[in-house]
Amino acid sequence: MKKGFELLKSRSISDQVNFINLEKKHNLELPPIYKLFAKNFLLKNSFISHETYIHPNYNDERYLTYYSYSPKPKIDFTGFNSIEKSILISKEIEQNDDIHFLTIGYCTIGGILLGLKGENKDKIYYYDPDGHPKTHIELTNDIFDFVRGLEEKLVPENELSKIKYSQLYKKWGTNSWLVKEIGE
Repeated sequence: MKKGFELLKSRSISDQVNFINLEKKHNLELPPIYKLFAKNFLLKNSFISHETYIHPNYNDERYLTYYSYSPKPKIDFTGFNSIEKSILISKEIEQNDDIHFLTIGYCTIGGILLGLKGENKDKIYYYDPDGHPKTHIELTNDIFDFVRGLEEKLVPENELSKIKYSQLYKKWGTNSWLVKEIGE
C-alpha cells in the first residue's frame, strides 16, 4: 500500500495557482509552507491516489482503499479540498470573512484544518466535532508532516459487498479492479 507523498499527484508546471489574486479576492494570507505544498500538488479528492473496483451487480465504481493518518489520533482521511473550496467552507463554518482556520481536508468524521494566524500559522489540526470542548487537536507543524503520516489501507474484506479479495483482477490499461465470478 502507498504512503505519504506516493498518494498525491503532482501539479504540472503549466497549472499554476495565482496566490496573489486568490488572497486578494478572499482578503486573507495563506501560510508560506501551505502555498509551497499547493504549488506542487493537486488538491482535490479525485487527485489523491486510490484503488477502486467495479461492482459486478451494479456496474459502478467503488473504493477498495481508504486513507488513515497513523500517528495519534488515528484518523480516517477522505481527501483534500481545493484551495477555493477550502476558503468558502471555512468562511461558512466560522461565519466570518476573517477566518482563523482553513478547512483543507475532510475525514469520515470531522475535518483537517490549517492554522492561518499567529502561533497556529501553518500548523495542521484535526477538527473533532465530538470532542467538545477540545475540538481542535494539533497534529503536525505543517502540511508536509501531515502527508508523511498518511497511509493507504485496504477496506476490510468483510465490508466488500459479497466479494473476496481473491476475486479481484486487473486487465492491462484499466485503472479499476474487476471482479471474477466464482467458478470462472
